[in-house]
Amino acid sequence: MPRIVSPAELRPQPWKNGGGVTHEVVRWPDVEDYEIRISLADDRVAGPFSRFPGYRRWSFLAGPAPIVLEVDGDVAIRCTLPAGPTRLLNFLVRDGVDAFVGHGPHPGPIRFAYALEPLDWLPEGHAAVFEPPAVATLTRHTVWLR
Repeated sequence: MPRIVSPAELRPQPWKNGGGVTHEVVRWPDVEDYEIRISLADDRVAGPFSRFPGYRRWSFLAGPAPIVLEVDGDVAIRCTLPAGPTRLLNFLVRDGVDAFVGHGPHPGPIRFAYALEPLDWLPEGHAAVFEPPAVATLTRHTVWLR
């Protein structure tokens, strides 16, 4: 049975670059030097993203408005918000840690799922944390980490 994480349980943290706040959903292990961190970032103003050397980043649109990301080699990612503020679901995974992030049909056991739209078993905007990893029925409206 997964642990369901509601929006009220998210841990707010200031952005490293001082430009906003992210709301941490989960990290493994739950220490400062984590291997995986999943969070929701409220993108309210255009500008650079914080850099996380030694980590890979995946970002999924989880808010109502589009976002344009400018990625240019080894410089910080910059965003513009053509229709106003929005929200991104971010996965930070330490280099060397085996992780698969995606949506749609899943290839096997998962550790985390986030409902972009309501599911039969998971309300919209809620996360499911599977410990230990488990096989779950996921749809194209779910983002997950294997």
